[in-house]
Amino acid sequence: MTVSSNVVPLHPPRRGADRVAGGLASKVLDQWTAWLRERIEPGWRQGEWGDQARLFSGDVDHAGTAVYRCDVAACEALTRVRRGLCATCEKAHRTGGLGLKEFKATHVPDRNRVIDGERAECQVQGCPRDSVLWGLCNAHGSLRQKDLQRDPGGELKAWVERQTPYPPSPACLVAGCRYDARATWGLCGIHGSRWKKATAQGRRQAPSAAWLERQAPFLNVHQFSLAPLHPVARLEMLYALQQRDTRGQKIDPAAVRQAVTHLAGKTDSIATATGEQLPVGLQANVDALIRETHRILRLAFDRFEGVDPRARDVLDLAELGVKSLRGGTTQRSLSLDLTGIRQLWLRQILVTWIAETKPTTTEARRGLRVCEAVGRALDLRPEGGMDPSALAFADMNAVVDTFRVLPKLDGKAMSSKQRGALLSFFFKILDYNRAAGHLDGMSAGFTRHSSHVIKAEEVDEDDFGKALPESVIDQLDDHRDALGEGVSHGKMTPEQVHAMARTVYELLRDTGRRPYEIAELRTKCLEHVDGEWLLIWDNRKGRRLNRRLEIELQTVESIRAWLDVREGIDLPTGSEDFLFPPAGENGKIRHLLPEQIAPIIRQWADNIPVLLSEEFGRDGNRVPFDRSLIYPYAFRHSFCQRYADAGVRIEVLQDLMDHKSAQTTQRYYRISHKRKREAVNVMRLRTVDRKGRSAPMASATAYESRAVAVPFGNCTEPSNVKAGGKSCPIRFQCAACPFYRPDPSYLPAIEDHIRRLKADKEMAVMMEVDEFVVKNLDHQIAAFKGTAATMGKLLEAMGPDERTEVEEASAVLRKVRAAQGHSRAVSLGMPGMRDGSTA
Repeated sequence: MTVSSNVVPLHPPRRGADRVAGGLASKVLDQWTAWLRERIEPGWRQGEWGDQARLFSGDVDHAGTAVYRCDVAACEALTRVRRGLCATCEKAHRTGGLGLKEFKATHVPDRNRVIDGERAECQVQGCPRDSVLWGLCNAHGSLRQKDLQRDPGGELKAWVERQTPYPPSPACLVAGCRYDARATWGLCGIHGSRWKKATAQGRRQAPSAAWLERQAPFLNVHQFSLAPLHPVARLEMLYALQQRDTRGQKIDPAAVRQAVTHLAGKTDSIATATGEQLPVGLQANVDALIRETHRILRLAFDRFEGVDPRARDVLDLAELGVKSLRGGTTQRSLSLDLTGIRQLWLRQILVTWIAETKPTTTEARRGLRVCEAVGRALDLRPEGGMDPSALAFADMNAVVDTFRVLPKLDGKAMSSKQRGALLSFFFKILDYNRAAGHLDGMSAGFTRHSSHVIKAEEVDEDDFGKALPESVIDQLDDHRDALGEGVSHGKMTPEQVHAMARTVYELLRDTGRRPYEIAELRTKCLEHVDGEWLLIWDNRKGRRLNRRLEIELQTVESIRAWLDVREGIDLPTGSEDFLFPPAGENGKIRHLLPEQIAPIIRQWADNIPVLLSEEFGRDGNRVPFDRSLIYPYAFRHSFCQRYADAGVRIEVLQDLMDHKSAQTTQRYYRISHKRKREAVNVMRLRTVDRKGRSAPMASATAYESRAVAVPFGNCTEPSNVKAGGKSCPIRFQCAACPFYRPDPSYLPAIEDHIRRLKADKEMAVMMEVDEFVVKNLDHQIAAFKGTAATMGKLLEAMGPDERTEVEEASAVLRKVRAAQGHSRAVSLGMPGMRDGSTA
């Protein structure tokens, strides 16, 4: 019994196509040409494509053509670079001393220069011929030269007025050539020179029709000609360009022109060309165009031969209609190699799932990975799992066991959550094929059971979380000049890539926004309100748009510096309003993608020569930092921990992170059991009583179990400790209590409380309350001031090393208390204690 016949079989018989060395047999070539003609759109790009002349003249106003007007205000010439300069203005800018912005606004190009290859008419009134010399056509120029020999001082203007016009010259015989014929063979000067080179041995016969057919006219920046290609390759290139145009990919005339130059004379058919016949090592965009053209035509030739695109060993995801990460069918040349899967049925269910569900490119690659893992597991079983009808429950157990120990692609350990997700992904593919009726012949025993799960691993209590230590971030800052090295990004220069990468890194570090939130920033993301700079960003995850985050001036300057660089970049279509442009040029992806940020950060981190952690080895030296921990999202954790270590209240930190729940904020930073114990051991020796006398705790256990943390210090009163700090009869008056045990880690909270008490006293005086209330507040202020003064003197009396140790321990303990919510009582003030909690 086999898999249902509904599944597309692999390797169907190909239609007999006689091949010959270096190309196709004549009969097949004719059939292939007819197949192409039927599918080429006859009215394609009207006004731009001329089928008779085989000439494309790009329209600057067509969004799908990479041709733009020169950015100089007074210039009418064209350029291939958006917001760039034409060749003449670029030369003038290099030789002048003006800045780019000033040059664009003030430069006035020579009005008599040739624009886009169009020659002016002869100066002689009524003469329709092209000007060549002195603004005269070739005939009048020759006549003028003879007259100058007789009368060298004759003025040109007066001479022109005495001349009579000549009739129009015949056009050059080369199709699409705009110049007049000058030579005896009916060619313009340019093509006459080419014909002379082609007949270098002195032959002076007229050019043949075959030679004329393969000649391109003089081309400008907005044009390309397919004439130099073999007639079959010409049709193939036109078909490929139309396919790219249908997908929304831009046509770059300069890139097509260079591709045609390199393909001309090398192959009669691009579809069947070998790797040696396809040039490489050209400009990146030209190489990419040739590769994609070959891929489009190879797939088209397979369809011409009757081959189903799902029947190949190497799948083309674009041909199968797989979606891109940003929606829509992918336009990239992405292949999926199935040769690593020996089981025919396993290949088929993967191909069928991809072809029918149209997953994203990432999901398709994940499907390949899980099926390869299943195939490896079945390879070790009896008969290798080749017959789906013979599979048993034991085979499924073997598959699940493989996923339980599945490593990452680099060989490192994978988390149980990731392994469980991959196993579920395989079951998703399997279940789809069963439900669609493609696995009617498969054994019922090869199915998922409740025991087929991957248990979550226990969390290590000493796990420090994902935040990068500040010392590591300081080392990264020292190497910011290397950001973007070796990274290509569209048409951007290495200097522009570096500027973008540096700004992205500094925004990740300074704002704590998610990578996609940085990638989607707009050009107008800065706002200045009441003397403060705000970053405008969108929290799509929380469905909260136009959020505001207060940022430092140095971050503002970083964005401004990038905006200045961005002015000179040829921006892809649709990216004009976004701060960081994408790498592609198809008009659908309008901004930088998070998956484009990750390689920049990882490659940069890997290239830093030395990166040290905060840990020390046996030799007393700091050990290297694990660079795999450096990735874009880690900077969000670092941002959160930086504020938590500084004692920022959790509700403030929640607002900074834009979390709806404080519990979410707490998960972003943790203190390991080891670090907490170390901090307690330091602080238990520095506790004092309400009089400022030293009152150290006997042990770390005593510090934690015999006291309860309250907003302004620890409390050792037994009943209050037992009640978790909710059974104090003299709330908020800790400084008067004999059970009060503050330590330096509470100093910021004490100082905040003093400021609040002073504000309460001012309000009480204004309200003209009874004197005992004011006196009570005065006594509390004095008592807490005494406690704060004691803490300050204690710190001043310490040596530098001891003080640093205490400050670090204080930061750790404040962070622990913030995560546990003990700072909330302070932040809410006295009215917030109505729920029964106590100081």
